[in-house]
Amino acid sequence: MSQARWRHRHALGAACTVCLGLGTALAAPRGERVAVDVDTGADVRAFSPLIFGVAYGDAARNAVVGYPLRRWGGNSTTRYNWRVDVHNAGSDWFFENIPGAADRSQVPPLGNAADAFVGETLAAGTQVLLTIPTIGWTPRADSPQAHPYFAGFSVAKYGAQQQTDPWDPDAGNGVLANGTPITGNDPADTSATAGPAFQRDWIAHLQSAFGTAAAGGVRFYALDNEPMLWNSTHRDVHPAPATYDEIWARAAAYGAAIKQQDPHAAVLGPVTWGYCDLFGSAADTCVDGPDRQAHGGMPFVAWYLQQACTQPLPGGARAVDYLDLHYYPQGFDSSSDDDGAALATRRFAALKELYDPDWVSQSWIADLGGDYARPRLIRRVRAWIDQYCPGTRLALSEYRWSGDGSAGGAVAQAELFGVFAREGVDLATRWIAPVAQSRVERAFTLFLDYDGAGSRVNGSSVRAASADADAIGAYAFVSASRSFVLLTNRGTSAQGAQVRFARPLAAAWTLYGFDAAQPVHALASGTLGGDSLVLDDLPPTSANLLVIESGDGIFADAFEAAQ
Repeated sequence: MSQARWRHRHALGAACTVCLGLGTALAAPRGERVAVDVDTGADVRAFSPLIFGVAYGDAARNAVVGYPLRRWGGNSTTRYNWRVDVHNAGSDWFFENIPGAADRSQVPPLGNAADAFVGETLAAGTQVLLTIPTIGWTPRADSPQAHPYFAGFSVAKYGAQQQTDPWDPDAGNGVLANGTPITGNDPADTSATAGPAFQRDWIAHLQSAFGTAAAGGVRFYALDNEPMLWNSTHRDVHPAPATYDEIWARAAAYGAAIKQQDPHAAVLGPVTWGYCDLFGSAADTCVDGPDRQAHGGMPFVAWYLQQACTQPLPGGARAVDYLDLHYYPQGFDSSSDDDGAALATRRFAALKELYDPDWVSQSWIADLGGDYARPRLIRRVRAWIDQYCPGTRLALSEYRWSGDGSAGGAVAQAELFGVFAREGVDLATRWIAPVAQSRVERAFTLFLDYDGAGSRVNGSSVRAASADADAIGAYAFVSASRSFVLLTNRGTSAQGAQVRFARPLAAAWTLYGFDAAQPVHALASGTLGGDSLVLDDLPPTSANLLVIESGDGIFADAFEAAQ
């Protein structure tokens, strides 16, 4: 632990110094302390533990970290045949049918990938978010179990192509040697038609194996994956750009099938790919075009929400319960481990794309001009929910702010949780689960097991305001037994903060945190007997969680008022 000084100031001005595990010399504060104001009774919004979810990852490691939700998703799940355990990789890998289980004597095959995923996830006490294909095609049941696999663009059938699979030279990338994309191919080369009944039977199987949603089985089903990209990712079977009407028709049909089979299941849609399909369909040019104009000029997601509320299923249930979006920050490589100053600044600034109504994106989004240049993603879509389909929940089932090894990215990930809680995201899954012991994993640990004994941040988000958010990010939460203040030091040098509470408190506190060098650990502790706490020398590029016990009942009262 680096030398540091943590001080707490009483309401009447008296001060005491607390030093835990420090050397004999105390480091001096560096720069001006940033004031952080916390009011546990203001802006109270209960948040869901499902915002701490991930996609895939190692099941054993996932259980250790304690992720509450695990997603089965991505391009390959658009064409997954549960009966024979085969998926088509689409444009990710030469449009090939990739087999799973070798023994197909049972339906589904023993040891199939989907059952294994669901079983190991539920066994760990984690919820499952499962992608249900809606594209209308599934890999053929007679797909080979060894090379050569069925491929969407056979070289023998469609001619020489720019790239081929090194292991299957007959599997091309669908682009002729002269650069012309192949059109008019036969979808039956790899796939057979499969409608809602095919997927309803899959849910029935999952119920027989794991129980219904109400009895501990799969609770969440996503309506495919990024359908507005099908004409690229799965163009061998869906070459035409998807439209407003097509995506809603599929949502209504497959949502009905899911609810008929399991009325307690929650359905997520439309599973957008990013910024453009918030506003227009694949048939449009990013934010506008003929398809949008044919639907009253309404942004696609707003129109989709309108359909969800104005076209209920028989009996009154909605076809879609969660508005499901994917989003990656723009203007930099969100998978990079680079911690250079330029990228670090952009990474933190990009958080504003989620909520700040005045922030102009530092990316191509700015070139769209006008209102489009200011993304405010979460606030924008929450306003659409309130206007067009109140009660719909919000999911970000795919996002990523950095590579697993980035220190700044880990701190940004911690801030993301604060943003999700404050702004009203109900479910989120990072793409993908962090590598074990990685820096980004520390951000999840800070919220899911900050003391190493299973203690989590939960309850409600409450007001926290930093006087200099570019230096110190601030978020606060309250539960029935504790209050939490997340303080992130975005800079490359130590920074002090003065946390000021709206009312005097009398309670014990402990500060936990991580930085580039150290995983989550306890930094200091003390007793708060006033309305202000000074924390000097928050480590460079760090996320720090102040945990305050509710000794005087104030936090419990605020939590109960929020319920």
